[in-house]
Amino acid sequence: MQCSFNNVKISAMISVVPDNKINIDDELHTRYQGNIKKLNKIKQSTGIQYRYLVDEQTSVSDLAIYACNILFNEYKLDKNTIDSVIVTTQTPDFFMPATACYIHGKLDLPQSTIAFDINQSCVGYLYGLYVAFNMLENQSCKKILFICGNTVNKGLNTNELIGHGVSVSILEYTEFSNKSFFEINNDGKGMPFLFTPFGAYKTPTSDEFEENGWENTPIKDFFMNGLEIFNFAISKEPESFNSLLKFSNFNKEQLDYIFFHQANKSIVDLIIKRLGLDSKKTPSDTMYKYGNLASASIPAAICDTLNTHQNKLNHKINIALCGFGAGFSWANAIITLDENFWCKETQVFKKETQ
Repeated sequence: MQCSFNNVKISAMISVVPDNKINIDDELHTRYQGNIKKLNKIKQSTGIQYRYLVDEQTSVSDLAIYACNILFNEYKLDKNTIDSVIVTTQTPDFFMPATACYIHGKLDLPQSTIAFDINQSCVGYLYGLYVAFNMLENQSCKKILFICGNTVNKGLNTNELIGHGVSVSILEYTEFSNKSFFEINNDGKGMPFLFTPFGAYKTPTSDEFEENGWENTPIKDFFMNGLEIFNFAISKEPESFNSLLKFSNFNKEQLDYIFFHQANKSIVDLIIKRLGLDSKKTPSDTMYKYGNLASASIPAAICDTLNTHQNKLNHKINIALCGFGAGFSWANAIITLDENFWCKETQVFKKETQ
């Protein structure tokens, strides 16, 4: 699906990771049983060095509220101007109600502010933007607080690539023309290759899903067929990116930055190569610094790259956002950020000051 919007902008953005920082080198004698070759192979292929994980008492809402308070205090966001709270996550605080409702209460937002969740994975930032941009374009809302992030595998630590993090973006209607373009796709037949089999309300069986390892997955952990995910990403993402360029009448040279979901260095490097993109325009150190932040990886890369809190933009810039993940789902967008766009380097959650 392709669509465009004329009067919506991203005004501000902040990303937050928890304070428990793990260096993969420190896991040499635990996770890797002293096998330095295996450790180095993981680092080389995935690009990971550090990741941040929440403790048992910290959830998506805690990171989100901390990020919101930065926007209230430093960006001077007036909470009474927020028309909607949208949370895109696959690790909600509760099955019921929506995490957005819980955050709404904790932030003491007006009763006229609507709140709801979107269940999406690594492409969740783009899916959430699409929903919010529709609401703003038709002027049913003027300002949306968009929260996106996960605490995947919380307490399990079964995957050495997973990091935890949350982003909060301020999205607004603008009277000035500000074109943006989206291409969003989904192939539900790819669902069995990346999913969390146990912990919700359906119990999968071998009658519906071929047994290929998912049946041994711990509760609330996820199963992934790495080869299928790799092939899906390097095939569909370049195809969709080129399709969006054609739809938007943009060319690669007109893009100031291209921000990919950083699930794995090998995947992203290959996509960049296939598309013939300038490596200077494709920041790719998020995986090194934070691990796989899932849906929060794109906004974290934007925050760290631009950091307009210290380096204000002196002209409008065009950026592409590119995501792919469970579903199978994949999406691309081209968005213009104006000179007033505000963001700050990714922050570390401090529980005592919440």
